[in-house]
Amino acid sequence: MRRPKKDIQLTSYDELLGLEETPEKSMNQVVEIDLAKLYPFKNHPFHVNDDEKMAETVESIKTYGVLTPVLVRPRSEGGCAGKL
Repeated sequence: MRRPKKDIQLTSYDELLGLEETPEKSMNQVVEIDLAKLYPFKNHPFHVNDDEKMAETVESIKTYGVLTPVLVRPRSEGGCAGKL
């Protein structure tokens, strides 16, 4: 098999998107965010209903804590938009 004369260098996704992975900008970090800084995003598919299932969820969190983290991203207006 013939070998190419040049080594091919592929561009990473971070380079393509202009993302620079630094500890301050890491997308994979766990941080605590004040609830007042969380905002829903447009066309959010989930809605909070104050019903029996919500009461069960509240009791579960009191008993076991939060088992699934919330994923958020910074908003240009400040605070974070997230999927609860």
